[in-house]
Amino acid sequence: MDQENGAVAVVVIDSSGWQVANNLNVDTATTLIALASEDPGDWAEAMGVWPRYRTPAVCEFVSCVPLEQTDSGDAMNRLLSAEAFVVVDFCDKRVLIGGDFMPVGRDAAFAMSKDESGKQHCPLSVHLPPWWELREGVSPDAVNDPRQTPINKPYVDREVLFGDALLADIAARVLQTVQTDAWKESEASGEQQARYPFTISVHRDWLMTPREDLDGRTPRELLHGAQDWSDQVTWGQRMRFEDGGPMVAAPDDWDGFETAPMGSQEMILYFDLCRELIGAAWFWCESEQGTSTRANRDDAANELVGFLRGVRDEWHESPFEGGSPPRFMIECGRRRVPRGAGVTIEGIDAVQTEQHIADCDCPICEMMADGLFGVGFTSLDGHHLDLDDEFAFSIHETREAWEEQQREYAEFNAEMDRKHAEREAAGYFGDEQDDPLASAWSGIQDDRPLPGDAGGHLKMAFMVAEIVSDLERLDASREEIQSLNACFANYRRADEEHLDEEASRLKANLQTLAEHHQELLSKSADLQSRIDEAQRTLATPNDDPDVPF
Repeated sequence: MDQENGAVAVVVIDSSGWQVANNLNVDTATTLIALASEDPGDWAEAMGVWPRYRTPAVCEFVSCVPLEQTDSGDAMNRLLSAEAFVVVDFCDKRVLIGGDFMPVGRDAAFAMSKDESGKQHCPLSVHLPPWWELREGVSPDAVNDPRQTPINKPYVDREVLFGDALLADIAARVLQTVQTDAWKESEASGEQQARYPFTISVHRDWLMTPREDLDGRTPRELLHGAQDWSDQVTWGQRMRFEDGGPMVAAPDDWDGFETAPMGSQEMILYFDLCRELIGAAWFWCESEQGTSTRANRDDAANELVGFLRGVRDEWHESPFEGGSPPRFMIECGRRRVPRGAGVTIEGIDAVQTEQHIADCDCPICEMMADGLFGVGFTSLDGHHLDLDDEFAFSIHETREAWEEQQREYAEFNAEMDRKHAEREAAGYFGDEQDDPLASAWSGIQDDRPLPGDAGGHLKMAFMVAEIVSDLERLDASREEIQSLNACFANYRRADEEHLDEEASRLKANLQTLAEHHQELLSKSADLQSRIDEAQRTLATPNDDPDVPF
């Protein structure tokens, strides 16, 4: 089949019946397959995610796709006579591909157009949910076959996970714990570090205990089963945005949205919510109010649950690690859109807060805050979920996968210890040319600027960052560090008229630092020479007759 010009028969099956289109082009048929990535329940829901997948290669509005209502017999006849066909069955959550239609795969990305230079654009991502079946290279009769496996879609009861069931369980376990001899004999009532083992125990027991209101499942089981799929769909939307497409959130009004599977961002934030609640419960128990209530009243659990409701609600709305609040972060995760600083998301009112703060003393972070590296996207990697060496908290779904990761961690740590011992034995102190962990200075062996950094500012930023680190190690004043960062920022932001002036100020600042801190003499001199070289390069006229500008 000629994939550029071939006609494809497409059949859509949902609870309302069968629809068919006889002569769709390959791009449109592939886009219809991609819609299944969002797990729509029927064709109406699939139409709602068309803006997340539409490219210039297909019609602007999904209503322009010429699907017509028919019966199963007519649809089968058209499939039998088609050179290539695609069936999207929303009832049984499956995609069937046959005839000469190209292989697609469960996870794929296609470039839907090219520019004049041949560069690919308009990415289209296909990431079918794990509970969707994909059968390729089948005959039309496969439409009448039953699914090969049951539909095993995770069902997440957020009323239990985030509601009073969670609060009551934590309250009961904490109140029970503070009455135990282990607690009383420890320093836990006054020291946070001493409370940590008790925190782990309460958190683990909540996650790993089967519950009647979850039909015998544990809360942990509800957190898993869809993270990789959700992350891949989200990444596909980021690819679209970085290629110039709009950022569009998945709908939140579908049937089953409230119990839809959990992605990695929501799961990671849930860990932090549990720790926040448990920590607040310890605080309440040892407060004057908590101590009095526990001693004189039988309804201490109810009082503690009421207190924890306020903690939970405040956590949802408070900035998370200096950025956006968890409520926004969870919504983006559930609606499968990446969080880019200042990026407008169609369907969501809020935007991601810029997390790089201006006074963090890192010149590279300041360049990021200035937008010199494009939009800064933020996500949680969940590394802290594995710091307690507990399977209950791991981002891995199965114990086998977690144990494999633990083995890899052990091997990695052993290798790093070996390399560290070798460095010490070789007498490396951080500045030697052959040291693999040497400073930024010894690592810069090419004077040419990095791609996209014509002024050479990024290389200089690494040098300035190392000087800042040295100043902190030497207990330099805060004023000296801030002054250096300010001079460098003014230099790289300067226009042509003021560039020489700002370069001189930066060099003078470096010279002053070298006079106050002799350890910085060579680095200061080297960076000053690089500034001079950058100025000479910019001042050199372009005499190449083949270059018009």
